[in-house]
Amino acid sequence: MTKEENVSGETRTAYWHGLDVNGTARAGRVTLQMGTSTGRGVRETCALWRARPQLQGTNPADACDVTEPWLTSFRGLASYRIPRVEVLVSTSVRSIRTVASGDNASNGSSLSANYQIPNTVVTQLLGRLPAGASAAQNTTVNLLAPSELYPLARRTEVDVRLAKILRFGRSRLDVGADLYNLFNSNTTTSYQQTYLYTNSGATWLDPTAILAPRLARLHATLSF
Repeated sequence: MTKEENVSGETRTAYWHGLDVNGTARAGRVTLQMGTSTGRGVRETCALWRARPQLQGTNPADACDVTEPWLTSFRGLASYRIPRVEVLVSTSVRSIRTVASGDNASNGSSLSANYQIPNTVVTQLLGRLPAGASAAQNTTVNLLAPSELYPLARRTEVDVRLAKILRFGRSRLDVGADLYNLFNSNTTTSYQQTYLYTNSGATWLDPTAILAPRLARLHATLSF
């Protein structure tokens, strides 16, 4: 937890709390690993922004007090070596509820609606130009308070490995194939977060990136 106080006595608080659980089990030729993480971030800067408005920037006033929803991820790995034929089979699974800044809660990160307003329009609304701006520029204002629109969709990935084990004295050669994104999931991982004045936000939240498609890779690993 971080709690800072400036010379005027205003405080800024930011913290993350959560829980990580991991487990590993081995039984003969079988290995299992499983884990889960859950947590959320909290940020409170209201007193500081009231005392120092310049620190607020273009953030809405109600963005000073942010409590994220709990974000939970799951992960697991299983491997088995088939006797006699000496074939190694393994799979890994990862399921993550992401936020805009990455895979973890991060003190208020969320999707945004960055409204780019021409300063000619701002002048009509305010009766003046924004401080330090020219009429040819735009002013960007996030229409959403942090935590209003997040997290992104849950992303689940399943990867598989098959390998034939070849032994030469004390050396070992694993020859096989890796298959990534087994079910060819196409979950969106990035969105358009600019809310354009010129098209009234028609392209806002359009996907800009998706999970990489199914991919096969051949491999050979020599241990000696």
